[in-house]
Amino acid sequence: MTPRLLVANPNTSVAITARLVAVAGRVAGDRAEIRGATAPFGAPALESEADLRQAARAVDAMVLAHPDVDGVLVAAFGDPGLDSARGLTARPVEGLGEAGLRMAAEKGRRFAILTLGPALGPGIRARVERLGLAGQFAGLDFLSCGVLELAADPGRHVPEILARARACVQGLGAEAVLLAGAPFAGLAADLEPRADVPLVDGLTAGIRRLLAR
Repeated sequence: MTPRLLVANPNTSVAITARLVAVAGRVAGDRAEIRGATAPFGAPALESEADLRQAARAVDAMVLAHPDVDGVLVAAFGDPGLDSARGLTARPVEGLGEAGLRMAAEKGRRFAILTLGPALGPGIRARVERLGLAGQFAGLDFLSCGVLELAADPGRHVPEILARARACVQGLGAEAVLLAGAPFAGLAADLEPRADVPLVDGLTAGIRRLLAR
């Protein structure tokens, strides 16, 4: 039977959920059925620690509301509620952030993170350390736009994404760049030929990890 994977969007933006499901479907192909869920409460964009705390409760609600799926992806870079969700179900649960970080660091390569929401910087650095990846971490950079701006029109921000990715290589010595956050979903594969550096996005990494499990 084809496995059913839930893409749980921890923010309240239905448009972001639709993009996540579409990209996840391309990654999975005929290997899985992709379902989407949007946070039933919370913020339309997760740009602070307070947003993440509220989103964690929404993730719990979405996991409990979908008992018939075979795996869950928490689809925000901050991985809100990831540990709690893993305690609520015996099914595999992956986080967009954790999966992306692990893929970026594969084969011991030095990686940088390009993301959104400067207020989340300390939490991102702490997560890199918790995963044991601090020795490979080249640095952190942020786009000048917000989450909803990027989600609404990714193409408009491609020049800045490419410029900052190249700067991560030239200025930080990165051997890979993680495009970190739900609005980046699908962009890594599209932009990598123009970026002069391997690009990783957490949605692709998370779906691949679920399929492997």
